[in-house]
Amino acid sequence: MDTKKKAKLLTLAVSVVILAVAGWLAYSFPQRAAPPAPVASSTEPPAPSSTTAASQPAASADTSDIREGQTVIEDRLILLPGGSFQMGSPASERQRGEDERQHQVTLSPFYIDPYEVTQADYEAIMGSNPSHFSGGDLPVENVTWYDAVEYCNRLSESQGLTPAYTIDGNRVSWDRSANGYRLLTEAEWEYAARAGTTTIFHDGNQITSDNANFEGSYPYLIEENYVTRRDPSVVTSQNRGKTIPVGSLSPNGFGLYNRPLAKISDSDKMGR
Repeated sequence: MDTKKKAKLLTLAVSVVILAVAGWLAYSFPQRAAPPAPVASSTEPPAPSSTTAASQPAASADTSDIREGQTVIEDRLILLPGGSFQMGSPASERQRGEDERQHQVTLSPFYIDPYEVTQADYEAIMGSNPSHFSGGDLPVENVTWYDAVEYCNRLSESQGLTPAYTIDGNRVSWDRSANGYRLLTEAEWEYAARAGTTTIFHDGNQITSDNANFEGSYPYLIEENYVTRRDPSVVTSQNRGKTIPVGSLSPNGFGLYNRPLAKISDSDKMGR
């Protein structure tokens, strides 16, 4: 990954590596005919159409403080409103990737867990914990994309739901009619992370370790401010060098935690 994108991809070092599998999966999602089912916290290979509504669940840790006005179901997932947004970044944004061409995407409402999948969550379903950093309330990491979809399927089966994925070796297909847990599409991931904002990050055009877990000593645009400090908003901050408990940072406008990234490139979404 280009180091210039390091700060921009903030917690990607943690939450995407964890595939965000990490993300927003949830427990016991009851079958419902009307609203779209929830989704998991990471992303999966691009769907045929970015306007396709989420049709399966998501999974993760228990939530303790759902925001007022949020639609909640029994397993503590929250319902994000559908809508249209500009996916990608404007051509004027510095250090943008070539695959960030801005375009409008429309999504239907979907359920999501506001927290990342914890190590305790993952181990309870998979029987093992591959994480480098140890802690039940820390997000699971060192997980491949294939581990992520397997986790989704096993979680679905544990609750009597129809698995969303058919796995045949390295080939994975998504059954959109299934009611089991799944990963977010790239469009859903960015929509959820942006939370209605249009800035580079969900809470502005700069970040620090106060609102993101990343290499704080290398913030966005630091290269342009080494010798002469042209932009006073570019400041260095703490580099924790480790993962932190889910829910440690302030949530974004949708009430989602540890998700300050405003956008994610097609290559990064796989959580290498």
